[in-house]
Amino acid sequence: MDVRACVRVNITMPEKDVMASAIQYQGRQARRQGSEQRRRAILEAALRIIVREGIRAVRHRAVAKEADVPLSATTYYFKDISDLIADAFTLFAEQAMTEVIGPFRDQAFALLDSFNASSFSDDAQRDRMIDLLTEMTTAFIVSEVTDKRDHLVAEQAFLHEAVLDERLRELANTYRNSQLEVLTAACEKFGSKAPALDAELVMAAFYRVEYELLVSGEAPDPARVSPPVRHALDMVVGHGQ
Repeated sequence: MDVRACVRVNITMPEKDVMASAIQYQGRQARRQGSEQRRRAILEAALRIIVREGIRAVRHRAVAKEADVPLSATTYYFKDISDLIADAFTLFAEQAMTEVIGPFRDQAFALLDSFNASSFSDDAQRDRMIDLLTEMTTAFIVSEVTDKRDHLVAEQAFLHEAVLDERLRELANTYRNSQLEVLTAACEKFGSKAPALDAELVMAAFYRVEYELLVSGEAPDPARVSPPVRHALDMVVGHGQ
């Protein structure tokens, strides 16, 4: 689709400094580039253990072995194992907002910008928009489950841990809101009377699909993923009528 000549809509993008304000690491900060690389290696090792074995498997010795660093390195940066876990999830959220949510947001906004307001007075154009969003979102979910399964597993662990660890709650809310930003913009474009509430419903539906695919362990079939995605989007359009 050529979006260069299309009418743009006014969509508020999430402020980067708002996201950055929630990125607060707990452990000792590195002072040199080499030290930062080691610290990051420790956090990435902790995330791999979480994905593979669960949060309770994160121990200083296990992380040091996974990261191939001395045990003294993990205890230097993270005296408390809870700080190590919190910072591992902080790194996860930081990467996810940049590498997963951001690109999908940009793709979705480009699609929304390719339709002007008058398009939605035409049933065929409205259906075309829903079809394209369904196709895009289905492809995203399938890709997440097949190519980025570790990301989804880490996400589930992160959101669960945020319930238990108050230090992660603001970060979890920022992470969640960055996803809602895209969906709220879509709901506004559809003319929803309650775009924020509709976005919550749509995101809950998408989360459920991802969770069930993870639990089933089966390869995702786009033909099965697409109907609930389409139904959720149809509900949003219905609220705008």
